[in-house]
Amino acid sequence: MAIASTTLLGQPLDRITGKVLDGRGTPVTDAAVRVEAVFGFAGGDYLGQKTFATKTGSKGDWAILGFKAGIWVFDASVPGSVADVVVLPFNVVTPPNSGVGGLTPAWHPVLRPSPRPPGEIGQTLADAEVAARAGRSDRAVPLLARVADSNDVDVLTAAGRICLLMHDGAAARPFFKRALERDPQSFRAALGMASGALLQRDGATAGKAFHDARDRTTDKDERGYLAAAVADLNKANNVLRGTY
Repeated sequence: MAIASTTLLGQPLDRITGKVLDGRGTPVTDAAVRVEAVFGFAGGDYLGQKTFATKTGSKGDWAILGFKAGIWVFDASVPGSVADVVVLPFNVVTPPNSGVGGLTPAWHPVLRPSPRPPGEIGQTLADAEVAARAGRSDRAVPLLARVADSNDVDVLTAAGRICLLMHDGAAARPFFKRALERDPQSFRAALGMASGALLQRDGATAGKAFHDARDRTTDKDERGYLAAAVADLNKANNVLRGTY
């Protein structure tokens, strides 16, 4: 913790830690955490182990070793909830095997699965999430279309997060956009917009949306990892699809 996060942005990471909380901020034990790389250095192909899986401890904490520069999808799930999903950049413009490894960042991604809505809508989201995890977008997309006209911000952001599970930023962003239209102060919707944009390598939109999400939370860990994301994208300059 003695090394500032701005310093760490220029270094490859070997270990990253985070936590899973419920809506009240209570740590969630035995939550399933999955982390997957979608892009590597400069938004190109990722080289190395792409997926990691772990479970949270008694304090809702989790840790992953062997973590490298790239753009990553983080998700956490527990029975009876809709998974939380966020896409984050880490050292996007740091070439592999450069700098000093073995450092631990001073910020920690926070994941917050949300309670599944009751009734038919909840079952639809549950079925869509199962299909998304199985790589069945042909099944998940029609299911999510059933809730696309919802006025419930929680339903819309849940549907958007399921699209993020499929690594489909284009499908996710309309859900988050509609949620923001209904609640301009929605943290989940702003974070979802950033995640969807990052999947499309749209650094400009992602940077602005991460900044907006940071303004919508008072949690120090959330503000920390979001500030790191904004700084990383600022550093990336014109690398991500030439848009930032």
